[in-house]
This record gives sequence, C-alpha cells and structure tokens, in this order.
Amino acid sequence: MSDTTDDRDPEELLEQSKEQKRHQSEPQQQDTEPDAPSLEEYIADVYEELDAGEVPTNLTMRDRNLAALIRGLDEAGQLDAVGADVREYLDRDATDSESRGSVLGLLVRAGLAEVRPDLIEAGEDGYETFTERQETQF
Repeated sequence: MSDTTDDRDPEELLEQSKEQKRHQSEPQQQDTEPDAPSLEEYIADVYEELDAGEVPTNLTMRDRNLAALIRGLDEAGQLDAVGADVREYLDRDATDSESRGSVLGLLVRAGLAEVRPDLIEAGEDGYETFTERQETQF
C-alpha cells in the first residue's frame, strides 16, 4: 500500500506539520539582484516610454461589479460627487466635472495611499527622477 496523505493518520500529519520548519513549508521569495534598478528607476523609464509614445497611457481592467457601480454613479449624476470626495481625501485641487477615467484614477490612488503608501512615494520619486533626467539632458 502506498503512503499517501489520505492513508496516514491525521494525528501523525498534524505532529509532522508542527515539527516542520517555516522555511521548509513556505515558498521562498526570490531576492532581487543587488544590481537591479529600483522601482523608482523603472517608473522613471516608463515615463520616458510614455513621452516617446512607446506605451499607452490608459489602463484596462475588467470587473463587472465595479463597471456597474461606476456606470450607475455616472448615470445617476453622482460621479462628480465621488470625484470631489476622493479629491478631498487626496488633498487635490477640485475640478468642475469628473470623467469616469479620472475618478477611477483617483480611486486607485486613494486605495494605494491607504494600503501601500510606499508605492505612492515610489511613484513620486520615480517621477522626480524622470524630471531630473529631462532637466539634465542637453
């Protein structure tokens, strides 16, 4: 008879899992190469590609529930209010009217600011690196 997980005693399996070291049971994250560019450098490079027209400026996502919510807000005339709320949250200047795309962009920024503020900072640093490159080009 083979020694499969189904054939083994559950108590034995539990005991073995307790003895197993964490580094043996969890996948190891790959270390980035020490000479690899930083996220900020990658972002600065993408800004250059955007300026050169090599990559699109739009983002695409498919989410049925969010599509219904955003379109519903737009059709109900509430999209501008959501845009104003998120602009206030992000401490950005107000505009007269919001497009769906601009509100979605603001909502993504707000979500990242809440969940991973370090990524917002990396984006800002990447843009700063990009603009410094532009200023120093002759």
